[in-house]
Amino acid sequence: MNQRWIKATYYRGGTSKGVFFQKKDLPTENEKELSEIFLKVIGSPDLNGRQLNGMGGGVSSVSKCVIISPSEREDADIDYNFIQLAVDKPIAEWNNNCGNLSGAVGPYSVQEGIIKPKQGENIVRIYQVNTDKIIHSTFKVKDGKPEIDGDYSIAGVTGNNSKVRLDYLEPGGSGTGKLLPTGNTIDEIEIQNFGKIKVSIVDAATPLIYIFAEDLGLNGTETPDELDANTDKMDIIQRIRRKCSVLTGISDSEKNAPMNTPRIGIVTSPKDYKSLDQSNVKQDQQDITVRMFSMGKTHKAIMGTAGVNVGVAAAIQGTIPNNIKRKNSNPLELRVGNPSGIMVAGAIVEKKDNQFYAKSAIMYRTFRPLMRGEVLV
Repeated sequence: MNQRWIKATYYRGGTSKGVFFQKKDLPTENEKELSEIFLKVIGSPDLNGRQLNGMGGGVSSVSKCVIISPSEREDADIDYNFIQLAVDKPIAEWNNNCGNLSGAVGPYSVQEGIIKPKQGENIVRIYQVNTDKIIHSTFKVKDGKPEIDGDYSIAGVTGNNSKVRLDYLEPGGSGTGKLLPTGNTIDEIEIQNFGKIKVSIVDAATPLIYIFAEDLGLNGTETPDELDANTDKMDIIQRIRRKCSVLTGISDSEKNAPMNTPRIGIVTSPKDYKSLDQSNVKQDQQDITVRMFSMGKTHKAIMGTAGVNVGVAAAIQGTIPNNIKRKNSNPLELRVGNPSGIMVAGAIVEKKDNQFYAKSAIMYRTFRPLMRGEVLV
């Protein structure tokens, strides 16, 4: 076999890690061929679930690749394409964004010389190719390089780093073209061998389905391991997700529903629980308690785009998150309890022509470059 090495950089963004490529360094622009390359890079499929033969780590949050290039758009500086790789299946999905890795995209573009920065605070305008949306990334630069160290911490990541502010401009309709894909704040659907259940489907940064945890016989504070071990509940959750995929027009049948979209989560009113590092998370520290699911498994924190979505959904009157959130919560600083701790998200939602409109959403992340070199494919 001829050896082929491709330039790459490995980054942490938020609570995810991914392999970053510049478009100019890739040997092809064909999506199918690139998918095959990225599966090799990340070590998928791996029926052992460990991805030891690649750069992945056996969970969806570190089974990711990114393509970056200068943008030709007037409203953007760079183009950012995201690819989610399944761990145990030969599946590469190009249909969604990673909100966590979005936190590394701006700093990466400066670090690699794609963007010429100024000293101090910089704004990089990102065109998110998968969702056809614009994100503004704001972060500090010193001596021509992004500042890595800082005093900001996020749940699920040990230590402090420099803060990145992400502003999602008009995030509604990223996957379906509509903020409320069904036109309703709540829909009632029928699930075979379970019965009727109410869901809220909101498409902001990513299409996401919300279920009231208690409607599934859950309390919403379970650990990821507890939820993943509850195969009956996980099966129901995935059947709801696939049903809603058809309901929103994302797929033409439940069988053809993508693994990565729509996403799904359970929510409940703020409750005490222990985070994964065994810290006590009190109900008065949160405005809403959530558990999210990614690629068929419970996320150990919260997907970045799901954090953006929660902020928007909680600001839309009549949705399940809006109904159960803390009533005096600040829509610009919604405190979202998740398995790793607290994440803060915000949104500005207005009404136009009697329809809800998401003007913007805000999220804060940190980043860290981990290595730079070449990967074998």
